[in-house]
Amino acid sequence: MIAASFTVYHHRARQLAGAMELCQDGMPEYASAAALLAVHSAISYSDALLIGLGGARPRGENHREAVTALRRACTGAKIEPQGITHLQKLLSAKTDISYGEKPVDEDRITALCVAAKRFKKWAEQVLHSREGRLS
Repeated sequence: MIAASFTVYHHRARQLAGAMELCQDGMPEYASAAALLAVHSAISYSDALLIGLGGARPRGENHREAVTALRRACTGAKIEPQGITHLQKLLSAKTDISYGEKPVDEDRITALCVAAKRFKKWAEQVLHSREGRLS
């Protein structure tokens, strides 16, 4: 069950990250969607990491719990947690990006997409280095 759950979140994270890049690079009229996809790709990567590192993903609506859980899982697995700062940046923007009444400007969209790409790179490195040892 854990392996199946991990696979679902890992594939979802990759799909959302790919869609983010398409929206940002090839469809400027969907730039705001790229920001939302950036946030959700990071959430899915966080879920995949937590499951893969033997933990459980948070079930509540407070995604900030994932930061604490992921930091704890990295400490337990002796993994440098530097990628978590990108996740924190993305999660702090989630409510504003999802429900805010003001348009999201290009600079913010770019910053969020960069943060998502950096988090993805870190997450994929962690997952690749643990291949075969994932719970």
